[in-house]
Amino acid sequence: MDVISKEKYLKLYKMLDVSPIEGDCGKLCNEVCCKVKNSDFGIYLLPNEDSIFTGKEEWLIWEKHSTEDYDFPPSWQGEVFFIRCQGFCPRDKRPLQCRTFPLAPHIDEMGKLHVIWETLELPYKCPLIENNIELNPLFIERVFSVWKELIKNSLIKDLVIWDSKQRTIDGTNIVSLKSD
Repeated sequence: MDVISKEKYLKLYKMLDVSPIEGDCGKLCNEVCCKVKNSDFGIYLLPNEDSIFTGKEEWLIWEKHSTEDYDFPPSWQGEVFFIRCQGFCPRDKRPLQCRTFPLAPHIDEMGKLHVIWETLELPYKCPLIENNIELNPLFIERVFSVWKELIKNSLIKDLVIWDSKQRTIDGTNIVSLKSD
């Protein structure tokens, strides 16, 4: 199994120490993603990403979910960590998918990796997405580089393909900002 080490995740986190826009984008929306009142709102950590954390962070609520009960590809077996914010988060401790937001990876039918605007239905409006605000080119480049590295892991690649196929089936409007 091609496990991503804690050290590798730390390097990827460091690569993403760049904001999508000039300054802290959380100031545009008053950090709404951390303050959503919906108790079901959170993110799944990627395989072994939990190694970055202690599991005792006061700003996070930790849950384990069975992959069989949620929308995961067949290659994902067992349990995954689901985390929710408690209303704030230290920016330098944010999980990977929070760091890459408002972008997401997408692999097209030809196997080509794209970084696209996030297409998930969210319980809030992100001003960056809603207003199609021009993003920092360095941020886009770094997000692309990080996902290019992450999909070398077979489970993560399976997940990105799984989500990409669902977007295609749903007829989701996909706006690519960078691709191979």
